[in-house]
Amino acid sequence: MTEAKKSVPVRLVYDVWFQDGERTAAGAVVSLGLEEAKALIAAGKAERADPLPGE
Repeated sequence: MTEAKKSVPVRLVYDVWFQDGERTAAGAVVSLGLEEAKALIAAGKAERADPLPGE
């Protein structure tokens, strides 16, 4: 799997609209592509939700 297509779990800090009219509520854990996940984290709208190594 290429890095751009790798799925990354993130926890939403704010409500996000991924598709027209479809709201995903804050607190939800969703799997996104790496670039989309990085963009949401950088914007402060999401945080990493993957387990720490060894968990």
